[in-house]
Amino acid sequence: MRVGIADRTAGESKYSLWKLIKLQADLITGFTSAPLRLASIAGLALALVSGGFGVFLLLRRLIRGPEAEGLFTLFAILFFFLGLNFMALGILGEYVGRMYVEVRRRPRSVVVETLNFEGREAAREAR
Repeated sequence: MRVGIADRTAGESKYSLWKLIKLQADLITGFTSAPLRLASIAGLALALVSGGFGVFLLLRRLIRGPEAEGLFTLFAILFFFLGLNFMALGILGEYVGRMYVEVRRRPRSVVVETLNFEGREAAREAR
C-alpha cells in the first residue's frame, strides 16, 4: 500500500540541514547493524593485510639483511594494531546494537493478513 504525499502548499520546513543529516543517520543506523559489521570486516581485513606485510618484511630482512630505518616495519605494526582496533570496535558495536534491539522488543515481522490458512481453526479444534 502506498501513501500519496502532496506538495507543501504553505509555510516552510522546520528541518535545518543539520536536522536532515541527523535524520538520515538515524534512518541508516536505526534498522541495521551493517555499518558496525562493516567496521569489523574492514578491521579484520586491515589486520590480515598488515600481518601479511609484516611477514613479507620479515622474509625480506632474512634474505636481504637489515635496512637502515625500519620505517615500513613500524607501519606494518601500526596498521596491524589499527585493524585490531577497528575489529574490536565493530564487535563491541554489534553487542550494543543487539542489546538495543532486544530492549526495544520489536517483533521480527507483523502478519497483516492470511489467505487460505486453515491451520488456525485446526489448532483450535485440537485444544
